[in-house]
Amino acid sequence: MEAIKYYVKGAFQGAAETPDVLEQQEELIADLTAKVADLVAEGKSAEEALGIAIASLGDLSELVAEFTPAAGAPGVIPIPTARVQASRLDFHVTLAAIGLDAGFMLFCTVLGAITHTIEPGAGLVLFALLVATAWWIRTAYATYKADPDTSELRELVYKSRLLSALGIWAGVCFVALIMNIAFGAEFWFWPIWVAATVLPIRVLVERFVTLRGMFTATTASEDAVAA
Repeated sequence: MEAIKYYVKGAFQGAAETPDVLEQQEELIADLTAKVADLVAEGKSAEEALGIAIASLGDLSELVAEFTPAAGAPGVIPIPTARVQASRLDFHVTLAAIGLDAGFMLFCTVLGAITHTIEPGAGLVLFALLVATAWWIRTAYATYKADPDTSELRELVYKSRLLSALGIWAGVCFVALIMNIAFGAEFWFWPIWVAATVLPIRVLVERFVTLRGMFTATTASEDAVAA
């Protein structure tokens, strides 16, 4: 399959073509080809099987880093990418992240009710968060409906995004704590920091689905493979 060879060769773009590198490439190509064949035999389409097989490799940067860099490109490590159905992915990831965060919010609400630590003001905060959530879902749905078949190439690297999301979450927690202290309340600002957990949750959900080949878009190379 030319698409598999193209992907593997591209992943090793920053490494010199030594015998070891060529051998490693051949092994990866053989493994991917066999995995695609198995998935097709299970009933997957050629495009879906190819996307799942490639996504199953994950990040190849550590493997590539073990080999000698190519001349003129020292330390260059290719970033793993995949072409995804962008609007479909974003909409479904948003819904899943909000759903998981809503479950967490419900748990905290029940916990607060049992421990009698929910202040009356929490109702106003929850209502504001409900309005913001409805707006977010509506915006994601409108983007999806405007062009449901749009696709784009995305980097399959999530560590920096997750750290950034956790940093924002930590900042929100700090601000909520200061507001609790300033207003003399014990628990009524808790919905703010709970709601902010949707940011790291969203990154983790997107990582989960993309690394499993979900929402993979068909590329020209994959069309050629299917033909």
